[in-house]
Amino acid sequence: MNDGFNAIGIESRTASGGQPAARFSGNSQRITARCDTHRSRRIGEQGLELIARRWLHLSAWCLTLLMILGLAAPAAAETPSIAGSHFDLEIGRASFMTQSVPTEAPAGESWALQRLEVPQAWKLSSGFGVIVAVLDSGVSASHPALQSQVLQGWNFVNSTSDTSDDAGHGTFTAGIIAAQRSPDHAMAGIAPGAKILPVKILDSRGAGSTANFVAGINYAVDHGAKVINISASGVVNSQALADAVRYAEDHGAVVVASAGNHANGDMSYPAAYSSVVAVTASGPDDTVADFSSFGSFVDLAAPGVNVPSTWWEPAKGDTYLTASGSSAAAAYVSGVAALIISARPDLSPAQVRQVLTETAVDIGPPGIDASSGFGRVDAYLATRVAVPLSPGRPAAVTLVPEPGGSHIKVQSDGFQPEEPVALWLTGADGRHRVRRGITAGSSGALSADLGPAARFPEGALSVTAVGRQTGVASEGRTTVNALPANPAFERIGSFDSTPDRVFFQETGHSLSGGFKAYWDTHGGLAVFGFPISEEFAERNPDTGVVYTVQYFERNRFEYHPEFSGTPFEVSLGRLGIQIAEQTFPPAPALAGQEGLRYFPETQHSISGPFLSYWESHGGLAIFGYPTSEPFEEHGRLVQYFERNRFELHPDLPPENRVLLGRLGVDLARQEGYLQAS
Repeated sequence: MNDGFNAIGIESRTASGGQPAARFSGNSQRITARCDTHRSRRIGEQGLELIARRWLHLSAWCLTLLMILGLAAPAAAETPSIAGSHFDLEIGRASFMTQSVPTEAPAGESWALQRLEVPQAWKLSSGFGVIVAVLDSGVSASHPALQSQVLQGWNFVNSTSDTSDDAGHGTFTAGIIAAQRSPDHAMAGIAPGAKILPVKILDSRGAGSTANFVAGINYAVDHGAKVINISASGVVNSQALADAVRYAEDHGAVVVASAGNHANGDMSYPAAYSSVVAVTASGPDDTVADFSSFGSFVDLAAPGVNVPSTWWEPAKGDTYLTASGSSAAAAYVSGVAALIISARPDLSPAQVRQVLTETAVDIGPPGIDASSGFGRVDAYLATRVAVPLSPGRPAAVTLVPEPGGSHIKVQSDGFQPEEPVALWLTGADGRHRVRRGITAGSSGALSADLGPAARFPEGALSVTAVGRQTGVASEGRTTVNALPANPAFERIGSFDSTPDRVFFQETGHSLSGGFKAYWDTHGGLAVFGFPISEEFAERNPDTGVVYTVQYFERNRFEYHPEFSGTPFEVSLGRLGIQIAEQTFPPAPALAGQEGLRYFPETQHSISGPFLSYWESHGGLAIFGYPTSEPFEEHGRLVQYFERNRFELHPDLPPENRVLLGRLGVDLARQEGYLQAS
């Protein structure tokens, strides 16, 4: 949480086109002085601050664990007494921008709108009919770009209906979302057809209490908001705030929050809640800004470096600003969410999130990562996937037998030669799966292998292709059956077990030989679960060598004949690494803490019940090193290891509260061996 703006008072024009102000205006000097003071304090108290941060990190883990176990009461929604403390402990702060430069009204579309292909998205949706709540420092309803866009809201700071902006920050985020062009300026928001509901929860310093955040979310939901933008971070994790976020979800509102401007790997609330879209800032070159917060909670990246928007300041009133920060990034995603909901008001918040994340452009390491999540938001593709298509050209979708199972193949025509094609598959579960890098051939025909059919649930499957230049649309359908894609995963006939070979009625598979000996001596059912396949040949993903393998509910056994007769004859798959949907940032070294083990090999630690389970059930040999810190995933506290995932189940007896993830099943589905469910 920043204590102010890192402002550069270059020059400023009023919204009405006044003369440039002198360099380093009084307001800019004041802001710069605050930042300089803040930096001096941090340098002078660096050692103490580091101790405080580490203590808070450990305390948060302990408190979370105690709450899950029912041994600690959830935090109340009152304003804590530490609201004015140092060490960034204020309950909530706007993710105020860095590198801020006052500017005149934008002369054209910003780089951000071009990067997200917003003009193309406007052909499909403008956000009309959607109310976007801006929980912030207020909004200047008098700004020329926002005059017709701002509804009556509420001020929770002063308990009045006056939602005027006394910091400028809320006006900035509102402009990104829904500013409208006029003859006097070209400033346009992502969703110019949407309306802004101002909910003032932050004061002129950009600080606010948990109570304000909670009340603001509930107010926004009760007053018709379908998108709630929270360009603020640093709120403590409390039951009251979690309940407010759940209230929004239950009433059809998508909550979007900035991840924060502190690249320290700490969890940031409310962004870290699983039903909140957490957004980091990216630049014109699609790299994540070095100031952006990162962590397992990050969902998306969006423009947040040197972007222009509407602004208000005490000295000049309504004006414009070019600035950087995750505040801006969250606002861009909120605007895209409004485009989607305007076109498809029937979609649930979960479905809107799925469209946003599935259509994102992967800009970091391949797959989901801790800095950009699923990738940078794509306004055009997200809107294109959501908006129903007019009847187009038929596409031929077929299931073609391949080694290991049937593949989905599509053929169509009518595109321009070499035209890029937006293509997505929609399964019986309603989820969209985007395939990037698809182009038409030299004749304008499209032919593509879309992968194993077994990765999709049983039932109807549609394939949609749209030319990105011509808009030519093509759609086809097929049906996915429920047969396993790999014969080794089909149930075998039952038989009476013997000491050398055991049959498991529960899964219809057997276990024998060296795999049975390893299973028996290293934890059996409790650690590995039932076998879900017979033995078969598979290529090791790390070495490329083909080995005999067998899948179990919680792991994969691999036989190494070169180590016959040694403890290394059977090795375990690194399923924790293969299955994890993201790479986890390293944690600070906390060696020497009682009840905690830190591993420099992976820069992660184990503590509490996870450490007890790890030590008592095989440790390094069975589970490998930790590859993450404990975090919440799908409403449960989990931690990833090289070969598995630990899950905390507080509803079970103490001796059974740590369970292992069914990563063997997950990997089999990922590889197309088992039907997705």
